[in-house]
Amino acid sequence: MLRVPHARSAVAVIVAIALALTLPASPAFAASVPPKAGLVNYVGASTTSLTVDWADIPGATSYYVYAGTSHAQVTRPEHPVNQKTTTSKATVTGLKPGVAYFIQVRGVSSAGMGPRSSPVAHETITAQATLPASWPSYHAVSWNVCSNVCSGIASRKTVIDKRIAELAPDIVALQEASKYTAAPSGYRLAYNGQNDILIRNGRFAPVAAKSGGATSGATLFPSTYASAGKGMSWAAVRHSSGAYLLVVNTHLVVGTSASVVRQREYEAGKLADAISATLTRLNKTHRSLTDWTKAPVIVLGDFNTHKSRTGDKTMAVLEQRGWHDAYDQARVLSLQHYNTANPTMSLTPFVSVTWGDHVDKVLVRPSRSVVFRWANAGKTAGGKWIGPLGSDHHPLSVRLGLR
Repeated sequence: MLRVPHARSAVAVIVAIALALTLPASPAFAASVPPKAGLVNYVGASTTSLTVDWADIPGATSYYVYAGTSHAQVTRPEHPVNQKTTTSKATVTGLKPGVAYFIQVRGVSSAGMGPRSSPVAHETITAQATLPASWPSYHAVSWNVCSNVCSGIASRKTVIDKRIAELAPDIVALQEASKYTAAPSGYRLAYNGQNDILIRNGRFAPVAAKSGGATSGATLFPSTYASAGKGMSWAAVRHSSGAYLLVVNTHLVVGTSASVVRQREYEAGKLADAISATLTRLNKTHRSLTDWTKAPVIVLGDFNTHKSRTGDKTMAVLEQRGWHDAYDQARVLSLQHYNTANPTMSLTPFVSVTWGDHVDKVLVRPSRSVVFRWANAGKTAGGKWIGPLGSDHHPLSVRLGLR
């Protein structure tokens, strides 16, 4: 609005108004088309809804939110608007359980609609257990610490141990950990080897072994189609509440060649077999404690695959056996676009827009779990990782309940 000073005469007022009508509007007051939205983040999920959040778009007075079950569907120009919102957060409802949905947003002003954001995708939760209020929940961390291939493990262990202390998880699974042989303060090694399993004192204790009945161990998978990965380790543990749990830590073979992918798919099947066999053996030797065939199981590790790798059926093999990525089952996500793998150990995060592309995973059985939170637990400030880094991976943190 043009502000006219107090006029000394009617003529002055008329002249001022005439000038205002003939001069172009000030750019400061002219509406413009909003720019493209930045990263759209999934911040909540249920079996029938997904919640997304994004930074406010300058000049936008409202937002259109688009959702579809494929990249092609959600990005086509004629795709209908799922909803309109005046805030930079939206919940898309009426969805199907266990289905991946792609979402885009765009800012709207009186000058028109801005460009759509990059499409991001996430699954709705497949299923969830019903947990009694008194049921224990667990905080688990999976971390590839690269103790032998990467140099400087002696100094990096200090960084690793400090971060574990800060996160204070109940369970820690470390891959590439052959040179990581001493547990940090407050923890003990339930299994020590290439794939370490650590448990927090006061929260978990190892189940005592019996003659002929081990309660921890390791399994290597055969090199059938290519050189094998690092297999799996396992440990039977008892929670302070009295609940028993089987913890599994695995590191599947790395690589993208056809033979390696086939080997990794094979290892996924062997992993599922090994978990079942371990529970059966425990039930024979330690049935007096609990029915181990029905015991809760958590699987952590470096699976060396992600959703953007087309033609790799590693996760499909595991899902067919009932094991799903906690990333897809989480009610809340944090730093989903910052990859947990960081091969160059750069302080600039590698950003993966659509899926997140995490090779580090925690697996659960959907109907027997509730994943409260999934988070890339690397430390950040100002959009950068805080150094020094402990490894060429960042810790993955999951809070969950199992039954």
